[in-house]
Amino acid sequence: MGNLAENRTIVKQESEIVLTAEQKDLVTKINLAKTKARDFVCSCITEEALCRLTPKSETSPYALCFTIFLLNFLGDKEIITGQRELWDRKIRQTLKELKDSREQAGVPLKSDKVFLQLLTFSLSSLHLLGTLKQDPLAEIIEPLLPQNVSAELKEKGCLEGKAQSGNQAMFMAILLLHAKEHLGLQTDAKIQEWVSCHLDAMNEFGFWGKQKALTHLQFQNGYHQYEIFNYLNVDVPRLSKMSSNLIALADSYGHFAPYPGGGGCYDFDAIFLLTYPRLKQEDVSEQLLQKIAKQILLEQKENGGFAENVHLNALSPYFYLKVIRQLASSNSILLLEERLKRTLSVLRPKNRRVHTHWTQYSRQWGEADLWDTWFRLQAIALIQKRLWPELKMQWGFIEYPGIGFH
Repeated sequence: MGNLAENRTIVKQESEIVLTAEQKDLVTKINLAKTKARDFVCSCITEEALCRLTPKSETSPYALCFTIFLLNFLGDKEIITGQRELWDRKIRQTLKELKDSREQAGVPLKSDKVFLQLLTFSLSSLHLLGTLKQDPLAEIIEPLLPQNVSAELKEKGCLEGKAQSGNQAMFMAILLLHAKEHLGLQTDAKIQEWVSCHLDAMNEFGFWGKQKALTHLQFQNGYHQYEIFNYLNVDVPRLSKMSSNLIALADSYGHFAPYPGGGGCYDFDAIFLLTYPRLKQEDVSEQLLQKIAKQILLEQKENGGFAENVHLNALSPYFYLKVIRQLASSNSILLLEERLKRTLSVLRPKNRRVHTHWTQYSRQWGEADLWDTWFRLQAIALIQKRLWPELKMQWGFIEYPGIGFH
């Protein structure tokens, strides 16, 4: 019934909005993609209501969070409501188990991506379940709060654009915001220090690091700080220069990875930045955004999910032709070196499948999974909201700091 009601609302709204035939076609395809994606999400839920990253993988706590994110994003909250008690208990249990195992292994939790990622995903999931206020995990959060924000940002390389430091910076900000909004702690000064440190260290491209040209790693890493800027409604400088340099990194299909075909993170991060609320409308063309949306929709798998990269094929001569074209389009030696190095890396036999700490199962690059499905759908939603904000399509963003907030 929910889907029927949503479709009637959209039809009514479309009749009140003047769209070209091409735009109407794109909106129709977006609605179809949402329906198919829901089927894929359900195929990843077991009979015991546990969740798998792909229909072939084992269940995992990360996949449970992604399932909740997607069901909320697609407007299917009945399943979330029906499984609230089970999923709340499972999230808290697996989070504690991971915390204990990482501590026993001697891993410092304050900089442990494996644990901090599940922690922040879990906080967002508990928020969507409506159970976060019952127990906001103070005993876990408080020991992780920074004593000296500036010193810890520098120690983790966040202000120098060190690889994966963007994640660390975002984790820190999420925990500070959580402490303020859910634990009643006075963290305003530390949050402001976090913002000031990043703005003071920002380079000419609007990111962090001393590179003399914008690279894929630089914008993907720096995207995480923009999530927090967006949540705090920070006035960010250099947005126009950031967007113009970022647009130049797109391949001929509108993907943003160093190799042809893009990637869930690379493409979503780029779209998030190119549709950033404070970015001027004229800085990013409608044609470019429509092109990207159409390409993403073309890459939806038959089972309704989206994959990391459906183009990457070491045995295809056509793929190597695309590699040559992308390398030739590099506008700096630094960018050329990055693209060549990363392409050679993903083509190595040991990297023929995607390995993550989310599951023991390693998926194929072109295999649909929950993470890439969530990111691809978010990219489409951000484009739709940017191009036609008056079209009130049902997208369930998360009213909690971090990935998924809008």
